This record gives sequence, structure tokens and C-alpha cells, in this order.
Amino acid sequence: MAVVQYLRGLDLSGINFEKHKDLLDKQRAARRTNNNTDNDNPSLPIPSIWPSTEILQDMCRLQWLKLRNVGLKEKFLPKEITHLQQLESLSLVRNELTSLCSIKGWPNVLPSLRMITCRKNELTSRDAIPADLFECNNLQVVDFSCNQLTQLPNGIEKAKGLLALNLSNNQIALISPDLFVQCTELMFLDLGNNKLENLPAQLRRCCSLQQLILCNNPLRHAQLRSVTALKQLEVLNLSGTERRLDNIPNELDKLERLIELDLSCNLLTKIPEPVLSLKNLRKLNLAHNELSDLSTLTGDWPKLEYLNLSYNQLIHLPTGLIRLSCLRKLYVNNNQLTFGGIPSGIGKLQDLEIFDASHNELETIPESLCRCGRLKRLILNSNRLLTLPDAIHYLKESLDVFEVDNNPQLKIPPKPPELQKGAGLAFYNIDFSLDAQLRMMRGKPALNTETTHHPKDPAARLRRLRRRRGEGVGKDSKCVLEGMQRIAKEKEELLEQKEHEVEEETRKLAARRWQDLLARPRLDYTGIFDEDTGIHPGVQMWELDQFYPKRVEDDVLQGHLLNGDCYVILQTTISNNQVFEWTIYYWIGSRSTKDKQTCAAIHAVNLRNFLGAECRTKREEEGDESSEFVALFDGNLIVLDGARGETGFIHVEDDVVVPRFYRLFGTEKRLKIVSMPLTHLSLDSKFSYLLDAQSHLYLWIGKNSRPIIQTKGRLLAEKISVRERRGEASIHIEPETRESNAFWAIITGVWVPAPLPKPTTNSDQKDHIIKPLDNHEENKEINYPPAPVVHPPKVISRDFIPTDWQLPQPILYDVQMGRGYLELPQVELENGLLSKRLLDSKHVYILDSGGQLFLWMGEKSSKFLRFAGYKLALQLMGVMPRSRLGGLELLFTESNMPTLTQTLLNNDHVDWWNDFTDSLLQPCTQGAETQIFKCQFCDWDEALAVDFTRTADSVARRGVDINKILEKDKPATDLRALLAPRETPLTNEEALQMMAEWNDELIEPPEENIVESSSALQQFIMVDGKWILVENRWFGQFFNQDSYILIARYWDYDDENKELSESDNQGDDIDEDSNLTKTVVYFWQGREASDLSWLQFEFSVRKDMQARLSQNPENVSRPLKVVFKRVKQQQEDTMFLAHFQRQFIIHSGHYRDRAEPSRLERIQMYYIRANGNLISTRCIEVKPSVVNLNSCFTYIIKVPAHIVSVLEKKQTDKCHVYVWTGSKSSSEDKELAGRLSEKMFSWIPADFHIVPEGSEPPLFWQVLGGQKKYDTSADFLTYGRLFRLSNEQGYFCASEKCADFCQDDLAPDDVMLLDTGSQIYLWWSKRTSDVEQKLSLQAAKLYQSHLRQMQPDRPRQLKLTVKNAEPHLFRQCFHGWGPYHEPKDWSG
Repeated sequence: MAVVQYLRGLDLSGINFEKHKDLLDKQRAARRTNNNTDNDNPSLPIPSIWPSTEILQDMCRLQWLKLRNVGLKEKFLPKEITHLQQLESLSLVRNELTSLCSIKGWPNVLPSLRMITCRKNELTSRDAIPADLFECNNLQVVDFSCNQLTQLPNGIEKAKGLLALNLSNNQIALISPDLFVQCTELMFLDLGNNKLENLPAQLRRCCSLQQLILCNNPLRHAQLRSVTALKQLEVLNLSGTERRLDNIPNELDKLERLIELDLSCNLLTKIPEPVLSLKNLRKLNLAHNELSDLSTLTGDWPKLEYLNLSYNQLIHLPTGLIRLSCLRKLYVNNNQLTFGGIPSGIGKLQDLEIFDASHNELETIPESLCRCGRLKRLILNSNRLLTLPDAIHYLKESLDVFEVDNNPQLKIPPKPPELQKGAGLAFYNIDFSLDAQLRMMRGKPALNTETTHHPKDPAARLRRLRRRRGEGVGKDSKCVLEGMQRIAKEKEELLEQKEHEVEEETRKLAARRWQDLLARPRLDYTGIFDEDTGIHPGVQMWELDQFYPKRVEDDVLQGHLLNGDCYVILQTTISNNQVFEWTIYYWIGSRSTKDKQTCAAIHAVNLRNFLGAECRTKREEEGDESSEFVALFDGNLIVLDGARGETGFIHVEDDVVVPRFYRLFGTEKRLKIVSMPLTHLSLDSKFSYLLDAQSHLYLWIGKNSRPIIQTKGRLLAEKISVRERRGEASIHIEPETRESNAFWAIITGVWVPAPLPKPTTNSDQKDHIIKPLDNHEENKEINYPPAPVVHPPKVISRDFIPTDWQLPQPILYDVQMGRGYLELPQVELENGLLSKRLLDSKHVYILDSGGQLFLWMGEKSSKFLRFAGYKLALQLMGVMPRSRLGGLELLFTESNMPTLTQTLLNNDHVDWWNDFTDSLLQPCTQGAETQIFKCQFCDWDEALAVDFTRTADSVARRGVDINKILEKDKPATDLRALLAPRETPLTNEEALQMMAEWNDELIEPPEENIVESSSALQQFIMVDGKWILVENRWFGQFFNQDSYILIARYWDYDDENKELSESDNQGDDIDEDSNLTKTVVYFWQGREASDLSWLQFEFSVRKDMQARLSQNPENVSRPLKVVFKRVKQQQEDTMFLAHFQRQFIIHSGHYRDRAEPSRLERIQMYYIRANGNLISTRCIEVKPSVVNLNSCFTYIIKVPAHIVSVLEKKQTDKCHVYVWTGSKSSSEDKELAGRLSEKMFSWIPADFHIVPEGSEPPLFWQVLGGQKKYDTSADFLTYGRLFRLSNEQGYFCASEKCADFCQDDLAPDDVMLLDTGSQIYLWWSKRTSDVEQKLSLQAAKLYQSHLRQMQPDRPRQLKLTVKNAEPHLFRQCFHGWGPYHEPKDWSG
């Protein structure tokens, strides 16, 4: 009997049966047209490629059936429904049915029908629903909502046993009184969203009605007096029925059982009096009315839990509201409430969970609201909030939703001190409080404010003493001593008795024989041995067959043993005392299996226990039998080849390779897989395909397939090989038009590769397993010959699947089993995605992924449930999977069906459909899921959550829960740099003195303010692969797209001091004429320069340069020192900059283009600035813009001659060079700017102009884009600090950059903290980790609180910025800000 006959419930929602119906119609038409006209040309027997409902006719016990959204149109209802005589519930939701009349005689066809749901269809007329449907005797629930009915269905009044009726969301204008005359047992009635203007008075006859929904009907003139007669009514919905105070029934208070009342979207100006008298009311909705006064509300609803007063005109809430002690949800949004409009005692609503007061005029909220301990949602959006109570921080700890958006003037109060201590586990148990960090900086432990000392209460101690004194002593001390003595005496007697019993038992055991001590198991052997066993003298023999002994009855066979069997032999004799004596042997054949050998020994012992014999069993092996054993057969023991008994183990057959073919598609984030028929017709050039032949995996790559899908396909094949095939499966890449012969041989079905050999798992069976494997390897070419030569088939179509083709939404069925029945409901999927959390280890599931069918069996599921699920999946193959051809069905049209048929026949592939359907079902057990199955789930992460920073010993000692470890351990942090004072900069005098001292160390010190090439300083640049000396006029000037070599020669004072020390110790004289020098080679690299120059210098030039510069002409045996340093633009060391005496210039572009017209004819702007001290002065070319101006600095602007001619409207050959001096710049900077302008532009015709701030000519502003506002202060030079917050060292650490920081100091992998003097910026990029972002925010708050104490006159605002979106206040702190130059990605 088929398993589907035991189905009691089936959910087929989401399966489209429309195309199957169309295919049936076309096949019928084709048969009528071609009847007996083409018998010589057989057609291909292709079954339906679309899901069909034919399987329903076998489900004779089906009680409920869901056909939601299955593509039923017009009058089509599956005819198989008429076979379901026991059907009780039928759901036809979300289809396009226009009539249900295709089934005739509903009471006879479905006599057990109790519930029919036909919601969201296209039923329009009352005749679309057959009248005999309501004549079903057991009909109780009818749902025809969300259709287009204008009248009640015909004959609905005949359903006298109706309990629930839903006709909402139609266009019904009139209700017949006969409905309520006949259907008096109604308990649920929904007539909402219709066009009713009145209700029949006969509604009062439905005395059992509990839920009545009349929302959104034009019942303006209906008094609803019949409603007040429904004494059992619990839910009443009058939303949108134009209720006013004059048409609310006065008898409404008689509905004493009313629990839920909805009066929203009406015209009420206050709460009606009858509503105030409903004592049992729990839910009341008065939203979207005109309520302005709630003074009548005095707490008349003691059980009210839900109150909605939103979208009204309320100015204040009544004080009676706080008497609603059970209130859990309160909505007062979109009113006109102010701070005084909320009762101060609202904190008495201890059960309040939701408070929504958004879109009001609140300035703050009462502090008592923060005492509602169970509050989970606090919504205060779009108000006029200025502040909130300090207690809000205590409430936020327990809130799930806290929204205060669109309150521009809101300032959240600071956290109380007890909440500022540390950040808890959310911040890895790091204490970011200022007090704790200061104590750590001073080397003192932080105070533990959580552990408080509770002093003793002397009053309580006195009360305890008085109570103890008043109670007195419970017993006399003498009685206590007597009791203790009696207990001790009884204990001693018990010990003596036990010792006596042990001695007696030992004495008895010593007197018995050792055989008497053997305990025989209490087993029943009557089912194994006969009653006449061992009662007659002679020899009896048993052979082992399927784990059990089988009696050898034929006396002729005794003495003729088979070497593939094992035997148990019993010899029975009678002694002189007329007592039976038994001797038991078990014989082992040389070629017998392990299970026979083991069972022979076991059953020999069982035979001894059955007879009660005291003898031992004797083992006899082939070729080593004892003489006593041979004598049993009169010395004629014959051993033959073969075996009669069979092994009890299941015979393992060789695996049959069933190739599976998958098409791969999807997006970058998720790979989707669909099974395809094994035929060349499935190939499409826009996709990649995976051919799984067990031992070989072929990845076919279409020429138009996406590279990301190709990569994911290769990764999928690797996972299948490693995790399912022990890494032994071979992976082959098959590009389109270059396929291998083996690939086409498998595709055409003429060849399959050899299966993978089974692994040896038991060393004891090694001799028995390896030999067959060796034989298999020897005969592999015979059993599995190589692939024959196959010509690639002619491709009919290679572009037939649209790129936007999508799989249907997956469906997960839960196989449920009861006593004598099965049910197959669907599991609800969140957002239509499969999640691993949906699978229960006690259940069995059938997964229809759209193009593949899986059977998942939980490890705790019963064996019978697995068997039932497997059989059920096999028998439901006609319904699922829905898109079983994975897009190939697009080829099966009426026009090309004959061509496809002939093509498949010519390729000897007639059975391709059967082979394909057999491979669609893939069973998998929990813990052994295939990779194809795992790919169907969005959250099936194969990565193991392993902490590689911890050893196995650490995990064993401390556990795996990181939260518990963090509770005990405080992670190491180093935030001392944030609390340290800013480094004191050098004064101008100190900087100039240091500059002079460093220049004096050169072998040829330069003159003051003169920077030129000399024997001590030489500047080189690479041009056309060669390092050449820079012209003297360009000395000290660098281009940001080039790399330079600066050779500096110094006196080697270190060696002289060393020689002086050695000579003093030895008493030798010093050679005063010895001139020791050392050379420092600086490799300077511009911001936009490539690293190729550095690599060439490091591996080609450096070695030769070191050999040349280290030669000592005076003493060859003593080479000179040579030091190499690599410096990057704006990250130069101070000694390097000191050699240029504040005349360090950085141009944009290349050195080779210095005289090109394209450079000379553009406007250039140079920004002169010193960061930290005078030594770090640089002149950097920036973008010509007014935004870059600052009153505290000087600038040089060069305007080409042709632009001057155009703007001044007179011809000139000289360019204009403006030296703009800010009003707050120093005199030294102004003088320096003049010298630099002459140095840079003296070699071209130019007019130099000194332009003080405020006296700029019009031409000056025109070339900068017009006069605009610019910065007039540079406090960031005095207060600016840059910190790096990183986990690079294994713990969270803060380090400060020097005062001369630049844009390249911003580390993209970490968080940077910039203090401008007025703002504190947190900067990070996309590469910054979430952990660093979280911890850096707390560190910034710590730094802000520290500055609040150290610099109270300069408060800072905390702001966040990200890479490539920095504001101007952030960029101005960096000299020469420009675009980021990321290293080129060569990964492809």
C-alpha cells in the first residue's frame, strides 16, 4: 500500500499547477490531431515536466488540504479533489478562481467538509459559488473574504451549523435577514470593508456570537441596537463606521463579556458614557478621532491592557489614567501633549511595556516614567525635547527600543558616576572611566565600586540575642548526652554484625569449587536448541547460518565440513554412574567470515549453559584438529571448499555511479544551484555547470558565464572533494568548445567512471579487505574501461535561459506522524529564506529547493519516521520539485518538441527522464549533509568558531565561554598617551640653534640662509632609469611624483671619541691629522611616487653605492661608515629638514616636466607652514583656492602671463608672482616667503608683488575663484594632537604622533583621534575592525572627560568622520591635504 494513503494532511501551497494543466490540454489536442497517422515514428515518452495533482487521487484518508497560491484560474479545480471523501478542510487562498462550479454535488463528493477557505480570489457574482456547497452537513467555517462579491452567495442560509463566516473585503451592500434566521450558531462574523449601510434586526438571534467585525462600512444611520442583544460578544470592531456620540447605542454597557472594542477612525469628541461602564474591557482603540477631553476617564477599566489614543487633539492626559493598573501598552502619538499634559504619577503603571508619545510637543518627560521597570519600548520622536531626566540612563539598560529622533535641541544628560564605571562585557570588560585610567597610569589598582562594605547592625544583633534568650534551651544537656551514647552503642553493634556476616560468607566460598563460582546468565535457549539436544548418546552438529546455529540433520553430511563455514559439535556419552557426559567442540573453517567464527564460540558456550554441563568448550581449527575431534568421525574427516551458511551481515554491493548535473548561478553573496537533466541540451553559455560523477568532478564554464560564479563553482567542487570524497575526487575544468572526451561520454550516457574505493577501517579485517581491493585495481580496466571516443553532439541551443531566471521560493515540509496517520505541513520561512535554525534533530524534513528534492533526517528522529519520509518523498515526485528541469523546460514548446524528441532518440538517451527523476531525491542525515544541501541555506556557515589565540590547555582549564573569562580577567589596555600632556614645542631660538649645530656637523657647513649643492650635500634624481645630479637652482626642491637621493657627509665624531677613549687607556698619542667622515644616504619618496624606484635602489644601486662611499683613501683597511635612511614626504626627520634651513619646497608633478609649457601655463599656489617648530617648515604646492588661505600663514601664487593678459586686458610677457602675507603671520615667515618666491621663479620672466592681507588686487581674487570667506585663526597649531588607536600589539593601545603629522599618518586599518582644539574627531575607514570602532568611541569619551578637567575653558565636541568624507575643520590641520593615493592592486 502506498504511503500517501496514510496522509491526513498535506500543504501544497506555492506549487504552480497551471502549466501542467496547459500541457495536458495541448497533449489532448495533439492526440486528437495525430490519431493513428504516424505510428512508424514513435514519440519520446516524456512525462509531465510540471507539477501535477494526479497524486491526490491516491490520498483517500486526507482530511485537510492547502492549495494556496497554486495557480488555479477561472473555473479550474483539480478533479482529484472529488476522490477525497474524508476531506474536512480545503484552502484555496491566493488564486485566480472565478467560479467553484466545476465540482458538481459538493455534499456527495465531499461529505465530511467542515471548512472551506477561498480568500483572495476573483469571485464576483453570487452564482460563482454553488448553492449545494452550503448543503454539506458538517460545514462550520466559510471564508470568502478579499473577493469581489456584491451579494451573499446563493444558499448560504442552508448552512445551519455554521460557526464562522468571513465575507470581509468585498462589495456587499445588503445582508439578507434569512442568514441570521437560519445560522443562529455563529460564533465569528466578519463583514468589514464592505458597503453595508444597515444590519438586519435578526442579528440578535445569533446569541452565541463572540466576535463581530463591522469595520469600514458606511453605517452612519445604523443604531446597532441588535448588537447590544449579543450577550456573549467578546470582540467588537466598529472602526471607520462613522460613529458619533449620538449613534452609539446606550445599551452598549450591557455587553458585560466584551473584552476588545475598536472605535478608531470615527468622529468621537469624547469617550461615550456606555464605553466607560465596560468593566471587563482589556483592549480599547480610540485612534483617529477628534478627542480633546478625557476628563471622564477615572479608572473605570480595571482590566484594561491596551489603550490607543493616537491621532487625536489631546492636550493633556487625565490623572485617572494612572489608576489603570493593568495597562501594558499606551499609544498617545500625534497629539498636542506638552510636559504638563502627562500625569506626574505615570510611574505607578508598573506593567507598562510600550509608551509611544511621538509627534507631540513634549519638552521633557516626567521622571516617574523612568520608574516603569517593565518598559520595553519608549518612542519620543518628533517632539520639542530639550533634555531628559537623569534616570533615563537606568531605564535604557532594559529598553529594547528607544527613539528620540527629530529633536534637534535635545541634549542627553551625562551618565551618573555609577554607570560611567567601565563599559561591561559589551566593551570587553575594559574600564574606560577617567578615575580608573588615571590610577592605572600612576601604577595603582582601580577602585572596585561594586564591592561595598556593609557595616554590622548592632540593633539587629541585640534583637537576635534577646530572642534567643527568651526562647531558652530546647533540651536538657543530660538528655543530649544519653542520646549520643545510645547512638554510638547501636553503631558499634551494627559494625560487629556486619563483620560476622563477611567472615561467614568467606568461609562458605572457600569450601566451594571454582566452577561453582561461575555465574550462568539467565537466558532462554529454547529458541536456539531443540529439547532432544544432548539426551541421546552420539554426535550432534550445528552449522552457523546468519548468526544462529542450524542443525545438520543429515547423517551423511557429518564428517564432511566446508572451509567457508563454522560448526558446533556435541558429543554425548553415558558414564558408569548412568550420568550424561558432554564434550563440546566448535570448528573454524579457514575461509569463514568473522561473524561465523565469533558466533560459533558464543553458541558453544550457550550450548553448555543450556545443558548445564560443567565442561569447557574446545576450539578446533582447520588443519590443526586434535585426535579426539577426528575420532568423532571415525577418522574420516573431509574438508571441502565452499559454504552452506550465509553471513548475517548485510552484503555491501559496489557503488553505482549516478552522475548528477547542476547549473550554477546567483549573485556575489550567494551561490544558487539547480539540478539539470544529464543531456547536452541543458548547456547554456551564460552559466557554469558542475557534473558530479563521484570520483570525477567536471566544471563546465560557459564562454559568457560570470567569473565570480566560476570561482564559486571551483570552490564548491573543492569542498565536495575534500569533505565528501576524502579528497580523492579529481576536479576537471571544462571550458566551452574545449571539453574533454570523458565529459561528453558522461553527458551522452555512454560511459561512467569507476567509483571511489571504500576505505579500510578495521585492522583485523585487513587481509580480507585489501585482497578484493587489489583484485579491483587489477581488473579496473576490465570492469571500468576508459571512456570511448565520443563526438561532441550538435548543440541545438546555447542561449535559451534568461539571465533573470529565478528558482521558486524554497518550501520546507515537516513530516509529522501520529497513530496511523501522516501529515505534511509547511514550515514558515522568514523572508522566504532557509535557515539552519529551522531544522529540529527530532524531526524529518522534505526540502523542495525549487530545482532539487532533499530528505533531511535528524539524528534523534525515529527509524520509522525516516522510512515514512523517504517513501513519501518518492511518491510525491509528481508534485515536487517544482522547477525540476532548472530552466530546460523553456525549450519544451509546441514548436520544437519534435526536434528535441528526434535528437534525444538519436543519442540513445531515451531513458534520460527516468535517470534524471531517480537522481532528484537526495537523502542526507544530520551531521553528514552534502555541500549541495548546505548551499540551499543562507546561514549554513562551515567555518568553525575557533579561537586560535588560545591553546587546548587554556580551553580545558578556563572553558570556552569568553564572557565568563572576561568577567574574571581585565584585558590589558594602554591609554596613557591620551592622559599625558602635549609635548612642549621648541622655541624659535632653540630651533635655530639646533639647526645650526646639525649643519656644523657637515664636512662643509653651508652659509646662513643659503641652500645649494656642495661636497657635503648632493641631490640626485632618477631620469630614464639613471640617477643624475639635480641642477643647482633646483637644489632643495622636490617633486611629489619622483624619488630622490640626498647624500650628506658628516664628520664622524663617534669614531674619534672612541679612539680617544682607547688611546687614553693605552697611553698612545692621537693622530691629529686623521679626518674621519661618515655618509648618510637619504632616499626621499614623494606621496605620488611609485615604490618601483625604491625597489630598484634597494636591490641594484645600494650595494654599489655602499662600496664606493665606504672607501677610505687615507686608510684602506678602515672603511668609512655609510648609513641608508628611507624617508617619505612630510615624514622626514628633523636633521634632514635642518639642512635646507626652512627652504624645503615640494612641487606637484615630475622633475622632468619642470620646464614644460603645460606646467608653466597653469596657476600655482604654494602653502608655507611650520608644524611644531621652525625646523619643520615646508613650502608645498596646493590646489589654487581661497579655501586654503589662512590669516596665520603666508602663500605664494604664480599667475601665468597669458592669464594676466586676458584678465587685465593688456598684453604682457611676464607672469605675476604674489606673495600673500596673512595679517597674523610672523615677520620671519614674510621674509622667508619673499626668498622662496625668488628662488622658485627667478629663472622665468616674472613680476613679484608683496600682497598683505586686506590689500589684494582684483586679479588676485579672480585667479582663486572669487573672494570668499577663509580661515582667520590657526589654534590647531597650538592644541592639535593626533592619536592612533589600535589592537595591533594584541591589546587596545593609544599612541600619539609627533606634532609634525601629515595626511599619510592616517592608518586605514586603525582608528585615528584628532584634537583640533575645538573638536575631537574619530576617523576610520572601511578596513577598520568593529572592535576598534567600539573601543575607540569609549577612548574618545575618556579623552574628552580628561580635557574637561584640564582645559575647562576650551570644551570639545566629539564628532565622527570617515575616510574620503572629512570636513574642512579636519583637513585644515594637515599641511598640503590632497587625494588619497592607494597602492595599486595587482591581484586582478
